[in-house]
Amino acid sequence: MIKLSDLEHQNKLLKAQQNVGAHTNYLIDVLKPAIERGDWDELEALDIGFTVTSESLGKIADDEAWRNLQSHIEPQAKAPRTLEFTSDGKVIERNLKNELRVFILKMMWLSPHDHSFTTLYDALNDLKKVINPLLNEGFNTLSALDFDRLETWVLTGFTDIDFERAPIYNGLNRLYIEAKGLPFEVNLNKKLNASDFGLTIKDAEQFTVVPQRLYYMGLQKSEEVINEAYALRHELEQLADYITTYFEKAYVGYAKYLISDEARQKNGGIKWHLAKLSKEGKKRSIAFQQAFTALHSPNEEETLALTQLHKPQIRNECLDKFHAERELTIGQWSITNLREAQSLFKKLNGSCLWGLMARTGMRRDEIYSLNTAQGCTEDIIDRQNIYIIHANLSKTVKGSQSIQDEFVTTEIGMKAYEVLQALHTPLRKRHPSSQSFFHKIKEDFSEVGKNAIGRYSVAWFEDAMGEELTLTNEDIVDLKVSDPNLSFELGSNYEFTPHQLRRSFAYYLIGYELCHFPQLKQQFSHVSMAMTRHYAKNASKFQKIRQKKKTLADEIDEERIDQKARVYLSIYEKLANKERVAGGKGKEFAKSMTKTNRNLFKDKVDNDMLSLNYWKKQIRNQNRHLHAVAPGIYCTSTTCGLRTLVNLIECVDCKNDYIVDAVFAEAKRKEAEIHMLYDIENNELTPQTASESYIKVQAAERIMDDLGIDFEPVIFPDEVKNLLIPYGVIS
Repeated sequence: MIKLSDLEHQNKLLKAQQNVGAHTNYLIDVLKPAIERGDWDELEALDIGFTVTSESLGKIADDEAWRNLQSHIEPQAKAPRTLEFTSDGKVIERNLKNELRVFILKMMWLSPHDHSFTTLYDALNDLKKVINPLLNEGFNTLSALDFDRLETWVLTGFTDIDFERAPIYNGLNRLYIEAKGLPFEVNLNKKLNASDFGLTIKDAEQFTVVPQRLYYMGLQKSEEVINEAYALRHELEQLADYITTYFEKAYVGYAKYLISDEARQKNGGIKWHLAKLSKEGKKRSIAFQQAFTALHSPNEEETLALTQLHKPQIRNECLDKFHAERELTIGQWSITNLREAQSLFKKLNGSCLWGLMARTGMRRDEIYSLNTAQGCTEDIIDRQNIYIIHANLSKTVKGSQSIQDEFVTTEIGMKAYEVLQALHTPLRKRHPSSQSFFHKIKEDFSEVGKNAIGRYSVAWFEDAMGEELTLTNEDIVDLKVSDPNLSFELGSNYEFTPHQLRRSFAYYLIGYELCHFPQLKQQFSHVSMAMTRHYAKNASKFQKIRQKKKTLADEIDEERIDQKARVYLSIYEKLANKERVAGGKGKEFAKSMTKTNRNLFKDKVDNDMLSLNYWKKQIRNQNRHLHAVAPGIYCTSTTCGLRTLVNLIECVDCKNDYIVDAVFAEAKRKEAEIHMLYDIENNELTPQTASESYIKVQAAERIMDDLGIDFEPVIFPDEVKNLLIPYGVIS
C-alpha cells in the first residue's frame, strides 16, 4: 500500500477511501473484487480512488488522471513523477495497458508491502520495458513472461532491454511479489537476478575522488568565504531583501517615469521600456500596457498600483534607471545593482553548499532537505562539542526512517549552515507554506529543485579554482591511487560534480585515520573523533537506518574496509617479493618464510592472501584489525595505546606492528637531533631530554636499518653521552 513521507496526509488519504456512497471501504468492497474479476469494461469505469477532500482521482481509463495523480497523492513532492501508460510515447494495446494499471492499483491500494509514489513510478517504467518485445512476438499479456522467454531474449539479443542493469529485474520482481490478486497469471516462479542468466550487473559509474590538491584548496577557499560571511550573518538578510524588493522599488521609479513627459514620444506614443522575452513576461507586460492606456489621466498612485498588480517585466538595462536606492554595503561587499547582488548571493550560497557538503559527506538530496528550524544543533560528548546537521525530520514517516537524517560536522560546517539560513530565510518568508530550505533569487522566489543544489556548488568550485582545475602529474597520481581503473589526461581540466564530495569525504577521512593525509588534521581530526562518538552514542538508531538504505556511515565503513585491505595487501605483497618490512610483526613473518616450505600466503583453507577480496573479508568479519599509529607504521592490536602519542621505541620490535616506510622515522630522528643540539647550545640539556633524544634517534635508525635504508648515523656529543645511564648498570 502507498506509504507517504507526510504521515498526516497519508492518514487523510486512506480515510477518504472509506464510506464512499453505500460502501464502507471503496478499496476492499469495490476495487479489489473488480481487479480480481478482470472485466476491463467494468474496471475502466471505476474511480482510481478519492482525494483527501473526497473528490474522484479520475477514472481508471483516463490517462490524464493518472498523469495528475502525484499532485493529489503527494502534493509536497520534491521531484515530479508522472505515471505514463504509453510506451516510448506510443499507445499501449488495451489488455497490456489494463494489466499495468491493475498492477499499479494493487501496489498503491491493496499490497501488504509499503510503497512510495516513486516506487510506483519506477515499477511502472521498469515493467514497461517488456511491452514492445511481447507485442513483437504476438503476445498482449504479461502472462507470457516466463523464465524461458526471458532467457531466449538474453541469449538472442532480441530486445533492447539491458539485462546487465538492475531496473529490468526490479520490475519483474515487483510483478512476482504482487502476483496474488491480479486478474492474470504471473508465470515467474521466483525473484530473478542477473546470475540466473549467467550475467553480472555492470558496475555503476564510480565517482572519482577530488584530487588532494584541489580538495585541500577547496576546503581552504570555502573556509575563507564562510568565515567572512558568518561574521556578517546578521546583516546578510539585507542581501536577500535587496534582491526580493528590487523590482518593487523599481516600480516606484517606473510609475513616476510613466506619468512624466520623459515617457512621451513626439508622435504621442509611450516609451515603455518593457521586456517581452518569456511567454509569461510578455503576457504580464501586455496586460499592464492595456490597463494603463485605459486610464484617462493616470496619476502616480494609480500607476504604481497597476505595476504591482500586473508586475510588468522592465528591461534589464533600464532597471537601474528606475531604482532610487541602489547602493548596499555589507562589510567589505558593496553592491550597486541587481546583477551584483545576485552574483554575491550565488558566491556565498555556492561556497557554503560546497563547504557544508565537503564537511559532512551529505548527498545533494540530503542537503536539499535541510531542516529549516533546527538544522544545526550542538551536542556534548566526552566534554567535546559536536555539531549535528539535521535533514528535515518533520516530513519523515514515524517508524520508517529511510534516509540518514543526522550528519556530524565541524565548526566551519556549522557556520556554513548559519550563513545559508541567513541567506534563504527572507526568501522563504515570501512563501509561508513552503517546506523547502532553498529558494530562487529570481522570478517569484519559489523553491528550487534538487539539481540546483548541485549547480550552485559546481559553479562556485569552478570559479574559485579557475586555472587550478588543470590536472597536474601529482593530481593524476592521486586519482590513479583512488581509481586505478580510470584514465586521466595531463593538462585537461578536472570535471567536478557534487556527487564526488561524499566519496571524497569518506576517502580522505579514512586516509587521514590511516595517517596518509596528515595535512588534513585541521579539517578531519575533530570530525573523525566526533563522528565516532556521535554514531556510537546513537548506535541503535543508525543500525535501523542502515537496514533501510545505504547511508554515509555505511559508505565510510566500506571505504575503511577497502583502504585497510589495501594496506594489508601492500604489506603482504612486499613480503612475498622479499622486500623488507620492519616492526616486530613484519620481521617475524620474514623470519618464518626462511624456516618453512609451506606457502605462507595461503590461509588454513587455502585462500589466497595476495588478493584484495581476501583482506576485505577478513576485516569485514573482524578477523583482522589495522590502524595507523603514524605514517607508514601500522598496528594490528585492538588494545594499542599509541593512537595519539607515538613512541617509536615501542614500535620497533612490537609483535603487533608493521613498518613499511621510514619517512616518519627519519623525520622524528631529525627532530630529535635538532632538539638535542638546541638544548646543548642553550644550556638546557638535562638527563631526561638527553635520554629522550637518544631513544628517538636509536629507534628511528633501527627502523631505517630494518628497512635496508642507507643513512649516516647521528653522532652523539659527549655532553649527551655523559648524561646517559650506561646499559646494564645496577643502582
